[in-house]
Amino acid sequence: MLAILAALAYPSWQRLQARQQVMLAADRLAGSLALARASAVARRAKVILAPLPGASTLDGGWRLTLEPGSASDQGDAGLLAVVELRDACLRIALRSTEQGSNTLRMTAVGYSRSEQGGFLAATFTVTCRGEQRQLRLGAHGRVRLCTPGQDADCDGLAQSEPP
Repeated sequence: MLAILAALAYPSWQRLQARQQVMLAADRLAGSLALARASAVARRAKVILAPLPGASTLDGGWRLTLEPGSASDQGDAGLLAVVELRDACLRIALRSTEQGSNTLRMTAVGYSRSEQGGFLAATFTVTCRGEQRQLRLGAHGRVRLCTPGQDADCDGLAQSEPP
């Protein structure tokens, strides 16, 4: 009887775990974006949010650094933060006005910019086993979190994901 109850509860437990992982990763990303903006303004230097070295996506984590050559950059002192994500199911997609890049820059006044220097508005979509959360980054560097299906103005699944 106990085994049957456990078997019935397992899918719900997996969904709960996935939801918690998505919320944690989205909150960490929102915190990193806020830190990037605040650091850029405080140091009057460009701050870069980029995938970890050797990675092409933000799925495994990211790092915040001062742009090389900026007045505040002093070798290893240019590294502001490193965030590592250890859950294999997490996927972080970046949809922005600049296609194909997973790097984001914050200017000294706190605005997000593309590699070409134009304003960058972006949506980060964090998913795991069908659970999803979005971060909307405005061109002026402000972040908004939303959950598809709960928030009326939040997009649905941007991509299909295997269970």
